[in-house]
Amino acid sequence: MSETQELEFEVKIRNPENASPENARGYIAIDGNKIQEFELEPGKELNIPFKSSLEDAEHTFEVHHTYSPDPQAACVIESITIDQIDLGIILYSGQYHPTYPEPWYSDEVAAGRQPREYIGGQDSTDGSAPLFMGWEGVYKLKFYTPLYEWLLDNL
Repeated sequence: MSETQELEFEVKIRNPENASPENARGYIAIDGNKIQEFELEPGKELNIPFKSSLEDAEHTFEVHHTYSPDPQAACVIESITIDQIDLGIILYSGQYHPTYPEPWYSDEVAAGRQPREYIGGQDSTDGSAPLFMGWEGVYKLKFYTPLYEWLLDNL
C-alpha cells in the first residue's frame, strides 16, 4: 500500500518590468491537475503557496505560461520550495516546452533552424535556462515522493 505525504509548496514567479501593461497569465499544476491560476503584473513578483497530498510515486510539477500580451512579457520562475527547502539548482534539471508562435516557427524551420522541442533538462550541456519562459509553454520538473529520498538523489 502506498503512503501519502502532504507537502507545502511555494512558487515565486515574476514578469519582467519592460512588459506590456497587460498581465501575463498561467497556472500551476501537479501531474496535470490544475492547482492555482495566476496573473503576473509587469515588474512584480508573485508568491504562490499551496499544499498538496501526494502518494509515494513519481510526479510532475508544472508551471504553465498560457498568455503573453506581447513579446516582452514572460513568466520567470524565481524559486520553488517544497517543505521549506529551496530547490535551487535542481530547478535547472526541469524542462521548458515552449509553444512557438507562428509564423516565426515555420520561418525558422524553412530557414533550416529547427527550434528545440524543450529547453534545459537533466542532460542539457549548453547552459540553457528553462526558468525564463519567454514564449507561452510549460515548465516541467519530475520528482518523486518520499520527497527526502528524491532530494538526496538530486543534491
